[in-house]
Amino acid sequence: MEKEVKRILDSVHGYIEIEDRYFKNIIDTDYFQRLRRIEQTSTRVLFPSARHDRFIHSLGVFHIGCKIVDRLSQCYTSEKVGFDLVPIFESYKIACLIHDVCHSPFSHTFEKYFDNKKSDLKALLKKSVNSERFSNDWDKTLDPSAPHERMSAIVAVMNFGSFIEDEVKADCELVARMIIGLHYSDSSDEYSFRNAMIELIHGDVIDADGLDYVCRDTWASGYSTNRIDITRLVSSICIEKKCDGKYALCFTSKALNEIESVLKVKTFQQFYVINHHTVTYEQKLLVEAVKSTALECIGCDESFKGKTLAERKENAIRNLCSVYSFVQPNPDIPIGVKTKNGILISLPMDDDFVFLMKMNREDKYVKQWLSRNYILKPLWKSKAEFYAIFPILVDVNLTANSWIFNEDCKKYIAEKFNVLMEDIWIERATPKYKGNFAKKVSLFVDNKVIPYEKLFSKDIQSYEPPENEFFYIFVPRDCDNNKIIEGLKEEIAKMFFERS
Repeated sequence: MEKEVKRILDSVHGYIEIEDRYFKNIIDTDYFQRLRRIEQTSTRVLFPSARHDRFIHSLGVFHIGCKIVDRLSQCYTSEKVGFDLVPIFESYKIACLIHDVCHSPFSHTFEKYFDNKKSDLKALLKKSVNSERFSNDWDKTLDPSAPHERMSAIVAVMNFGSFIEDEVKADCELVARMIIGLHYSDSSDEYSFRNAMIELIHGDVIDADGLDYVCRDTWASGYSTNRIDITRLVSSICIEKKCDGKYALCFTSKALNEIESVLKVKTFQQFYVINHHTVTYEQKLLVEAVKSTALECIGCDESFKGKTLAERKENAIRNLCSVYSFVQPNPDIPIGVKTKNGILISLPMDDDFVFLMKMNREDKYVKQWLSRNYILKPLWKSKAEFYAIFPILVDVNLTANSWIFNEDCKKYIAEKFNVLMEDIWIERATPKYKGNFAKKVSLFVDNKVIPYEKLFSKDIQSYEPPENEFFYIFVPRDCDNNKIIEGLKEEIAKMFFERS
């Protein structure tokens, strides 16, 4: 019997075909539909046309995931590998579809506030999966997951578990592992193959999630970078055994051009888009606006009433950003967070946070965000400009503890130039991907799995971000940048003179 499918026209991938059962059980639910109102990136302040959402991104990842499954199904059969591939492939497609189902509002801006002592996501997910192997593997490894991934895995198991296991015949634990990137410690053939599939949804460089967003973000934003041929790249995917006998994700040599393109686009996005000074300021401003609003509209716990304003705001935003906006703590308590005037915020979207901010319009941070009349400006606008201003720091190992990037520098600017401490922001803008992208890619050449960098060691240096951390310093607009920078130069020169 032919499966019923629906076709959705996507501006990036063309027609996306999805089985009707996914609509009935996942896509047409309020959980998934809320993704229409969750911004895909935090960069629209820089690229106004980048108005795309997590909904179409999730469908795009599913589309690429299905292409990957089709490719692997042609190369590998259950008989050939010696274990059942059907539940692995079905779990992979489901994970691609719902990997962002609980994404926090405004892209990644607020997700760190969703994981706290009140809503311990790790404990809740362990309880939901209810697998000793899952819990033990998580306890023994560095946690690779983000809060929105843990929440998505929780909802996958709690809300879609029966559909996943009973109708699709997939594996709920594997779906959760794929969403959070948790590998099996078991190194047998089946589980090393499963680990390779996890890399295809939760990898560092080339996976279904990353392939969709690099294509979609460049299309929506309008900036010009390398074009990526998804079809050609997918057709080169292999899962082959390394010399240690474990399966590993790799690519045939025909994908070299596409691998280069992915590496270049990811590097460009990290250095020149996500960490642009305007994007960095806007995200800080939005967080401060919502913190003030959370304190005004939600409030802090009684135990925080006597604490500093910053501590009360931090507690209030964590009260607003709660996993219990997505799942019930118990059957007697409704999903959601209540405001002081009794409004229930459940399955929060960008719109909910904007609605609350409009109830707090007089706050100085909210005013700036709603109008974009920024009151602060950066002392430098890029990493290149920073090192041009301070060439003496080029060979210095800079970290968050370095004077130029810590509270001592802020105090110096405040005292020397008569600026309020709260009006000096030092904001981190270090690219997310540390180390060399190319170190994380393997090729399958001459029936061997070979690290990409071994073949192209001289061509990959441009992808290796400097180890130094980088920060912007924002000061009030009426400040004289040149005077502050000259003052910073003098202080840094004194430090080097004293050290020598």
